[in-house]
Amino acid sequence: PMRTDSAIMWTIKFRDGEVKRFKFPVRTTPVGSINPYDGKPAAADLDSPLLFTEAGKTLPTI
Repeated sequence: PMRTDSAIMWTIKFRDGEVKRFKFPVRTTPVGSINPYDGKPAAADLDSPLLFTEAGKTLPTI
């Protein structure tokens, strides 16, 4: 397969000599435009049993 920033392409050659090329888009947003941690709290206490997206929550007591 050949990959570009916006698509992945590959070629298939059949036994009868027919060649087919396929191209599929892989992105709908520009490369580098996504910030995966946008709106999430900063990493705080590594010893906490909570996940970093659970800031401010408390664990249930048993």
